[in-house]
Amino acid sequence: MPLQLYNSLSRRVEPFQPVDPQRIAVYACGPTVYSHVHIGNWSLVTVADVLVRWLRESGHTVVYVQNITDVEDKIIRDSRAAGEDLETFTTRWASTYLEGMDQLGNTAQVDHFPRATGHIDGMAAMIQTLLDKGHAYLAEDGSIYYRVASFEHYGELANIKREDLLAGASGRIKADEYDKEEVGDFALWKGHVEEDGDVFWEPSFTIDGTARVVKGRPGWHIECSVMASEILGSRIDIHLGGEDLLFPHHQNEIAQSEAALDVRPWVTTWMHHKHLLVDSSKMSKSKGTFYTLKDLFDRYGEGIGAAFRYLIVSGHYRKSLDFNFTGLEAADRTLRNLREARVRLAVHAGDAAPSGFAAEADVRFVAAMDDDLNSPEALAAVHELRGEADRALKDGSLGAGDAAAALALFDKADRVFGLFLAPEERALTSEQQALVDARAAARANQAWAESDRLRDELAAEGILVKDGKDGQTITFA
Repeated sequence: MPLQLYNSLSRRVEPFQPVDPQRIAVYACGPTVYSHVHIGNWSLVTVADVLVRWLRESGHTVVYVQNITDVEDKIIRDSRAAGEDLETFTTRWASTYLEGMDQLGNTAQVDHFPRATGHIDGMAAMIQTLLDKGHAYLAEDGSIYYRVASFEHYGELANIKREDLLAGASGRIKADEYDKEEVGDFALWKGHVEEDGDVFWEPSFTIDGTARVVKGRPGWHIECSVMASEILGSRIDIHLGGEDLLFPHHQNEIAQSEAALDVRPWVTTWMHHKHLLVDSSKMSKSKGTFYTLKDLFDRYGEGIGAAFRYLIVSGHYRKSLDFNFTGLEAADRTLRNLREARVRLAVHAGDAAPSGFAAEADVRFVAAMDDDLNSPEALAAVHELRGEADRALKDGSLGAGDAAAALALFDKADRVFGLFLAPEERALTSEQQALVDARAAARANQAWAESDRLRDELAAEGILVKDGKDGQTITFA
């Protein structure tokens, strides 16, 4: 079965058909860099990462772009409050984001991290094209707006009738983000106001045959259209984002891009990730349920990043996942069990060639991933294979080739999901070795509580301790 994906535009699961099978173009809406990114955003980034990993694992060449929005209303507000210029402020927060990408194992899959401020000329050019075609106009407030009524397909992504949208139009919308109930002509280029301070550019636009310098900055929606098309070309195979971006942001991207580039569809497949819930509700700062990656690391250590990834991929991207710390800790234990199982398989396999022991599980894994990234089913295939291998190992019926076959599927799952299953070869620091030795002494003295405490302290540093008849075995998360 070929890869099937749910397309938000058609509202059905359909065979994925790239424009150019030799080069799949993927774009994901990245962060707006003004603070720490919350775990809901990280869940989307993880899904996008797994998609690209699976495409590449399946033999495709992929060009993956994830943008960084570094000019926008909240950024200007917070950079001024911090007393920093735009570049200093956004570079600091972009660096924090990219560090998180590294910590979650996402960076290697991304080919381009364009920043909006690096594509201002391209934005001005696309806006000029829209002006020339009658899709845009300069308003009395000094901003250039997209004329929604000029695009006959407006509303199709959200399955909203265009006539209903236009009948309820609230006029021009200048804010970068606005309520879903609002609709109106949206800002392509925002005329400079006092609150923008020194954040502005001064491109020249030809309007009604006259060249005019329009001091200001781009609107949020035009940024993604230009960054995507300048790097990937006029046709994009897959565009990902959270469900909150479907309307109006992604609808506005379609309107701009298809009108300016003379293509339809601009994007073949739209994929939208369901909101991550926290304790069965939307994240809320007032309720204390708004968490960032830093919050997780401060609580558990950086080793928890793999457990967070596991938690995300254990659910389907089109179903809301309910995050809580109990679930995160359970995911961490599950990963620890998988890593220990992989160690057993690697030891038993040696350098043997794989047998057909894991063939059925592999077929099931591939079919699940090709079925709209059904990661829960793919993981179930791995877990059931682990159980079968453990039982065979216990009763002495697992051959070295069987272990090698199971190990191969474990490693495929590791490549696809990025779970850091394979042990990292590294030397213990003197402090870490002292903890290992102290734990061995605690166990020898039957100080079980102290032994458990030291085990957890080591685990927080990514050092996994397993007790056996020959003493402690060390692996790395």
